[in-house]
Amino acid sequence: MLRAVAAAPVRLVRDIVGPTAVIAAGTMGAGAVASFLLAGAWFGYELLWVVLCMLPVFVVSVDTASRIGACNPSEGMFALICKRITPALAWALLLVNVPVHLLIVMGQLSVMSSVVASTLGLPAAGSGASGALLTDMALSLVIAAAILWLVFSRGFDRMQNVMTVMMVLMFFCFLLVAFRGFSEWRDILAGMVPAVPEDLPVPGTGTARSSVASITAMVGSAIAPAALLGMPYLAADSGVDSRGLKKAFRRAVVNLGLIFGAYAIFVVIAGGFALYPLAHHASLADVSEASQVLHGVFPERLAFLGPIVFSVGVFMAALTTLVVAAQVTAYFMLDTVGRQWRFAADNKAYHAIVVVLVLGAALLAPHWSFPALLKVVLLMGINVLVIPLVFVILLYLANSRKVMHDVPTEWWRNAILGVGLLLSLVLAAQKFPDYMAALFS
Repeated sequence: MLRAVAAAPVRLVRDIVGPTAVIAAGTMGAGAVASFLLAGAWFGYELLWVVLCMLPVFVVSVDTASRIGACNPSEGMFALICKRITPALAWALLLVNVPVHLLIVMGQLSVMSSVVASTLGLPAAGSGASGALLTDMALSLVIAAAILWLVFSRGFDRMQNVMTVMMVLMFFCFLLVAFRGFSEWRDILAGMVPAVPEDLPVPGTGTARSSVASITAMVGSAIAPAALLGMPYLAADSGVDSRGLKKAFRRAVVNLGLIFGAYAIFVVIAGGFALYPLAHHASLADVSEASQVLHGVFPERLAFLGPIVFSVGVFMAALTTLVVAAQVTAYFMLDTVGRQWRFAADNKAYHAIVVVLVLGAALLAPHWSFPALLKVVLLMGINVLVIPLVFVILLYLANSRKVMHDVPTEWWRNAILGVGLLLSLVLAAQKFPDYMAALFS
């Protein structure tokens, strides 16, 4: 008995390594930080229950994608879609995902360079200050070069271990930021009970912060098509097979349930404790603005640490999301055209795609952005069409005997995937009017 208790922490540490750790780290991007932080800033602790409700869907959907990869180690997800459904669907998904991932990589690089610039006191991009553009370009290229070294220096295992370390460090960064908020534990516990708060008016604008929109953004930050489509490749690359499905599921629970769930809760608590009491909390609109007023999270003498710790967490969140976006893009492209997609030292095509994507984004990010109309079209494609479609694909492939062979898909797994499909349709219905308004404005 004592031996089992003593072995539990070691087992837990071992479970925080693997493809689900990579996906968890990649999901903890700057966009997720913004969704959770602003939910806390606008509505206090009242939306904490959303995190608890979305975790089962997140864990089970990503684990189901992992099972598909484990049962088909020689075939990628897009090859399975081509073979078992139709090549037209695979190409449609590819044509939407590649430009979206370029947009994601550019956005994460911009976040990282702005964090470094603000930390070092350098002129910020877009400020109009002398040398700001040159500084932004230099920082973007240096960061991109460092990322490429990180990805390619020691292969898949090294990348997986580094991503795991970053995820854990990010976890503790946001834990530090949220620590003082735990003093309001009664209110925090009350926020775990499902309830939809009233919309929050923004003074002087005639608009309001929609609680339903915040809920949608929080759920959408975890239900990402890149994670569900990319997980089979990561599982196959890490050596997961049909004999290790129970261990893979345990890792999914640890990385996606415990760590990602606690991370999301910490960020909401940080926003609720430090930002919600402010008179102008309804006016806060983005993560960079909100991070500047986190002084109140730490004791007065250490107030300066709040924004620094938060910025470190955001930097690592952007880094992990960027790496995952670049990797899965290479997987998708190579697999769709029938090329070797595995992350290996001799896979030059894989290396070339990742290098072009990261360096190209580094060159473009400082002085070029996607046209507004193209952004609307791409995001409409992802949120309104692709996310529900990916859940349908998961349900179809997970219940296909030709795909899963002798591995059954449990009724409860199908039920949770069905809930994910329903949530994705609600997300689509919520976002569609906004996209149409932006499209024709």
